[in-house]
Formats: sequence, C-alpha cells, structure tokens
Amino acid sequence: MRESTSGSGIAASLLLLLVASPALASFFQQEEEVPQDTREFFVDEAKLPFDEVPGFPSTRYWGIDKGAGFRIEVPDNWNGDLIVYTHGYRGTGAELTVDSPPLRTYFLANGYAWVASSYSKNYYDVRAGVESTNSLVRYFNKNIAHPHKTLITGFSMGGHVIGAAIEQFPNVACAPGPFSKLCERLVIVLGKLSGGIKYDGAAPFCGVMGDTALFDYFGDFSYGAETLAGVTSVFPPPDDYATTILPATLAALYVNPSALFTGNGSTAVVNAQGAKLRDLTVQISGGPRPLVTTAFSFFQQLLFSFSGSDGTIDGIVSGNIYDNTDRVYQLDSDPALSAEEVAFNDAIIRIMRDPGVNPPQVLRVSRIPIITGHIDIPVLSTHTTGDLFVPFSMEQIYAREAADQGRAGNLVSRATRAIGHCEFSPEELVESFADTVSWVETGVRPGGDQILDPAVVAEPLFGCNYSRGTTPSRPFAPCP
Repeated sequence: MRESTSGSGIAASLLLLLVASPALASFFQQEEEVPQDTREFFVDEAKLPFDEVPGFPSTRYWGIDKGAGFRIEVPDNWNGDLIVYTHGYRGTGAELTVDSPPLRTYFLANGYAWVASSYSKNYYDVRAGVESTNSLVRYFNKNIAHPHKTLITGFSMGGHVIGAAIEQFPNVACAPGPFSKLCERLVIVLGKLSGGIKYDGAAPFCGVMGDTALFDYFGDFSYGAETLAGVTSVFPPPDDYATTILPATLAALYVNPSALFTGNGSTAVVNAQGAKLRDLTVQISGGPRPLVTTAFSFFQQLLFSFSGSDGTIDGIVSGNIYDNTDRVYQLDSDPALSAEEVAFNDAIIRIMRDPGVNPPQVLRVSRIPIITGHIDIPVLSTHTTGDLFVPFSMEQIYAREAADQGRAGNLVSRATRAIGHCEFSPEELVESFADTVSWVETGVRPGGDQILDPAVVAEPLFGCNYSRGTTPSRPFAPCP
C-alpha cells in the first residue's frame, strides 16, 4: 500500500526546508549581466596530463568537463573514498589551470582517490568554483565509480567554494519527527535540481569563510588609511586614484612611502600615524594575537593594492558590494570608544552597498555565495594567526554564524602560528585532514581552539596547540 501524505505534512516539510535554507525563504531578484558573464577562458589540454608518483601506482584521468579542466587519480589500493580538492584564487588571466593537491602523496599512500578542477572561470568567481567542482564529482560518479564517502578540502578561495558547496542541498539534515522521511526525500530532489553533491566532511584551510566580509575588510583598510592620513576619500574612486589619493595617503603614513611601490614593500616604515593604521588592521582582522603585528609589514603593500576598488570585485557583481554604514571602528581592544576613535568614526567615509547586488538565486548559489554557517556535516577549518590577506577574522565570522545556526558542534576551528597566507607545514595539513576523516568515521569531534574568546586569542602561546613542524615564518614566534 502506498504511503499517503497530507497537505499539511507537505507544507510542514517545505517550511522546514525553508528554515534550513534561508536563501529559499527570501525574495529572489533577476541577476543583471556583469562583465564576468562575457569573459572567455580556455584550457591548454597539453598541460593536463600528470605523471604517476613513484612507488604509488594509480590510474590517472584528465580532460575537460563543462569548460573546466580536471585531473582525477585513483590509486591501485583505493579504499573507496573520494577527496575533492578546491584551489584558491588564480587571478584574472584567460587560461584555466589545474594542479594536484598538496597532500597528493598522502592521499595515495592511504588509498584515497582524488579529483581537482580548474573551475570554468578565473577571477573571484566562487559560483563557477562550486558548480565546476560539483560537476566533476558527478563525472567521477558516472564514469569511474561511486565512492563510499566524499570529503572536500581546499585553500583560500577554495575554502569559500567548500563553505558554499556543503551548505547546498542535499547537505541539509532533517529534524526528527513525523515528516522527516518526506523531508529527506525533498532534500534529495532539491539536491539534484540544484546540482549539489552530498559531502561527508570538509577540511578548509586559510579559507574565505566570511564570504563578502573579506571585501569589507579590504575596504575598511583602504578607507581607514585615507582617514588616518587626513585625505578626503572619494567613492566611486576617481580614475586618477593611483596617482592622487593613494600617494597622498602613503606620504602621510610612511617614513619612506616609495618602498611600497618597489620590491616586496616590507621595508616601508610607518610613522606615528601609520602605526595607527597597523592598530586598526589588527582590530579588523581578528583582534590582537601572536604574529599579527609582525605580519603587518609583510602584507601592507598587498593590502594597498586593493585600494581604489569600485566594489564590483572586478566585475563579478553588478554594483558596489562594500558597506560600512553601521561599522564601529576601534584602534585598540578596549570596547569603550576613546575620543580619538569617536573622531575616526565620525570622519571615515560611509558607503552603502548598492541595492540588488549579489541577489540570492533559486536552487543556485549567488555569484559570490553567502555562507550562513548552516552546516550539517563535520567541518574542521584551520587558519594561520598572522594571515592579513585572508584574515583570521574569517574563521571567527564562520564560527559565530555556525553558533547562531545551532551548528557549533559541527565545526572545529584551529589556529597555527605563521605569517604567510596558507603557510602550513606538511604535518599540519596531514593532522587536520586526518582528524577530519576520523571525525567522519567515528563521530568523535576532535579538539580545536577557542577562537571567539578575545582573551584566549591574545595569549602569547595562542596557536601553539596545533602548530607542527616548521614553516618559513615560524622562527618569528616559535612555540615551546
């Protein structure tokens, strides 16, 4: 006898899904055409083949799937599980490239198959990353085999890809109750309609887990610098920004501003006013923590390179995405605003995001996907304390959102001590990934760091719990 379902039951299940996925509950807007829609990219197929790792026999595949180059490797000792690797930002060139994951040898030694996509587009196009990655997993399932478990790991922008992919249907857990079976069926159907893939666990590294907050951070740095320099900020930025506003800003903040236009920029020395920019950067990047002050000189040139942006993320979205209308800025860790901080907040330019920018889409991620923290699978996210390109605050934002969604138990956050963006030792990569796998297989949540407690983050030994081996910058702040 066929099971019958009442209309009220269907409605209740649909309501559950809407609650589980806030994007579906909002009004959807038509996307405007943007420059990214008409850009053309290509894959050099001659660069796709890759050799076997000596001592680890495998079957290797490569080709093009829906405009994206890919590599696939299945070891002879395949354990039945698949690792999906998501790469970081590749710039704005026309050529799409794919590389093998840093843990390739570890994967093969432990019997994991892996896949890696170039994505179908460059620029900061996370939607292309999500869609190309999911499509490649479907390609694997159709043409090679169905894995027992599918785990996803990656770096930087690839972390944003991961965050968006694991919040897609069918990665939504239904609450127990009389309509749970129907809910589960709907989740599967919506997963197929949206092109989503069921993932069993995720291990992002140095990821953009705060989604568009990364671009707010870049904007805050830029307009904060202009405010501290006493330079009048203009938005949209004028065409001559690089020869007028930027030089005037640097001249007011640095003893030797010309150093920021040559070499790696780390030799540029701030004056007393520039030191306040360093203080501001500490606050907007995650608060006082080991290595962050030292890191400033290494990242200052890079951060100024984002100044003068029009807020469209190089034509990925249809208008300005930056917004600081309600931001309260601080130059120190005291929550009470000093007279200087009050003056700073009064002086800094206030910019509102353009209406309709980056609208949510029906059964498709946005151009720059918004991560809500609604995660129903194990996620272990690792970040270096000194990273000022994709700052440590990305992890704090993600952790707060997961807690707000009642999903804190599905997220473990870890800090390691290093200055460079994605500067992890092999031992750190292996440990974080292996602990993710163990969590998926045993259900036992691994340890992490208390990244939302400012006092803990500011401790001199913060980041030592999970720092392993050596990295180029670790001598700046070694652990006992």
